[in-house]
Amino acid sequence: MSGVAIELQNVVVVRRGRPVLDIKQLDVDAGQFVGVVGRNGAGKTTLLRVMAGLLVPNRGAVRHDGQAITALSSWRRTTARRRVAFVPQAAEYNADLPLTVREIVAMGCVGPAGLLRSIGASAKARVRDWVSRLDLDALADRTFRSLSGGEQQKVLLARAMVQEPGLLLLDEPGANLDVDWKERLAGWLDRVLAERPTTAVMVSHETGLLPACCQRVVLMDAGGLVRQGPPDEVLTSEVLATLYGCPIHVIDVAGRRHAVAVPSESC
Repeated sequence: MSGVAIELQNVVVVRRGRPVLDIKQLDVDAGQFVGVVGRNGAGKTTLLRVMAGLLVPNRGAVRHDGQAITALSSWRRTTARRRVAFVPQAAEYNADLPLTVREIVAMGCVGPAGLLRSIGASAKARVRDWVSRLDLDALADRTFRSLSGGEQQKVLLARAMVQEPGLLLLDEPGANLDVDWKERLAGWLDRVLAERPTTAVMVSHETGLLPACCQRVVLMDAGGLVRQGPPDEVLTSEVLATLYGCPIHVIDVAGRRHAVAVPSESC
């Protein structure tokens, strides 16, 4: 992979008369894994939704592989989003539709195929493949709602990868997971993206959830970018202490940088 996969230029999103996102320039290279970190209300999820084409900014341009999706009609923008897989914090489905794990994963094929078309043999093979790769075989006939939070995140990741996305966007995938499931999540991401390299952007409050394959970190505050670069240059005690306004201790564990607030009067 080479070139720029996502480009944001002079992007502004305004809500209730005030800007909640103001990005002068942000590029994500093809095949790169970028982590987005910042405090609550920094604009991280808004940034991800703009990148996905789910939210049209009030001003500015968003480009996927050089194509300005902000200039497209609503219908053409929907078509362009077929190459984008968006993994939310959680997904709820109507209890009256007891969808199984296999059916949820297969939804990743429905978008590219069109809602009125059944998926073909190759798509079914991809579903079986990703169910197996993420160790979901034993759960395949269980209903999605019956799973634990960690198991549901595995299903949502499988659904995204079945889509064969050019761009994978993850919004706080570790939210509400127990410590052991958070550790597994980082491992899954490392393994999945090693098997199928994909441009990926992940929003996370916790720096330690960014997998070892993360090549670049973007720090956000008040809707803007305050710093970006390799994890070992951005996720440091000094940089994070400035961002959060209190002492931060950073430790490196297996290529992942965990930040812990140090008790003090400012925290």
